[in-house]
Amino acid sequence: MLRSAAILLVMLWHVPGVAVPEFALRLRRVGWTGVDLFFVLSGYLIGRQLMRAYARGVRPSFGRFYLRRSMRVLPAYLVVLAVYFLVPGWREQPEIAPLRRFLTFTLNFGEHAGEAFTHAWSL
Repeated sequence: MLRSAAILLVMLWHVPGVAVPEFALRLRRVGWTGVDLFFVLSGYLIGRQLMRAYARGVRPSFGRFYLRRSMRVLPAYLVVLAVYFLVPGWREQPEIAPLRRFLTFTLNFGEHAGEAFTHAWSL
C-alpha cells in the first residue's frame, strides 16, 4: 500500500501542472517525497531479505542475494535500455548518455550524462 502511494506521488509530481485536477494540486507539491518513501521502503524490504537468514541462525549468501537482485532488476532494465537506444523517438529527451555509461552504471559520475533516462542512476 505504501509503495503504491509512493509511486502515485512520484507520478503526480511529474504530471504537468495544467493537467493536475485542482483537488490534487496541494498533494502535488509534496510529490517529491514519493521518491524518498520509495527508497526507504525498498531498503527495508531488501534488507529484510538478508536479515531473514540471520533470524534463522544462518549466515546469508551475499552472492546468492546479488544474483537474485540482478535477475529481478536487469532484464527489465536491459529491455528499457534497448528501447531507448533502438527507438530514439520514444525517449523523453533527444540527448542521451553513451550506452557504456548505462551498462557500467556510471551514469552519475563525472561528465554530463545527457537528458534522457537520467533516473537510471537509482538502479
